[in-house]
Amino acid sequence: MKPKSEPGSKDALIAVGAEVRRMRRNADLSLRELATRSGLSSSFLSLAERGECSTSLFAIANALEVAPAALLGAEMAAATRPREYSLWRGTAAATSHVVAGEREYFRFGPGFEGQQLGSMIVRIHPTSTMAPPSVHEGEEVAHILSGELHLRLRDEELILKPGDAVHFPSTVPHTMANRTDTITEALWVQTHPLPTHHPQRGAGATLHAPC
Repeated sequence: MKPKSEPGSKDALIAVGAEVRRMRRNADLSLRELATRSGLSSSFLSLAERGECSTSLFAIANALEVAPAALLGAEMAAATRPREYSLWRGTAAATSHVVAGEREYFRFGPGFEGQQLGSMIVRIHPTSTMAPPSVHEGEEVAHILSGELHLRLRDEELILKPGDAVHFPSTVPHTMANRTDTITEALWVQTHPLPTHHPQRGAGATLHAPC
């Protein structure tokens, strides 16, 4: 009876190399293409597929006296762990881009489990007309990134410029307009489920947006 292969042994290297070669061919990749994707050299991959080249994974597994698959299993488990943050890479990578009247909404995403805030970039194109006021549960924070925003809170109108921010309860009637000739851009954060329609579009329009 043939003895069982030890971690990092020649038999194990050959078996792993053969599996790499099989999977590469199934994916219809050349050694050069796999090298480009992996950041490894073609010559190294060729040796690895023939079982003639060890890797740090096998060295670590040997030192710990475990099978390399045990380390790979831990790596796979970490890869499938739910992400605990939401990363924003600018409007070009937005998961949702909605246009409603003079406004564009770029929603942050994907989010994470238990997320309490809704965040987005809002672009307001020039217009002198304010939409009907909106009222709903929650709170909102708007931080002006560029341009100028006219924000009406009940009977008071605020003029917000770059660097300005406002925090208000969404139960206060609110609406906005851009009375300049350039686009205004703002970061908008809300604590409530986002409204499903825009006042100017009517109840039939689907939208996730502030104001």
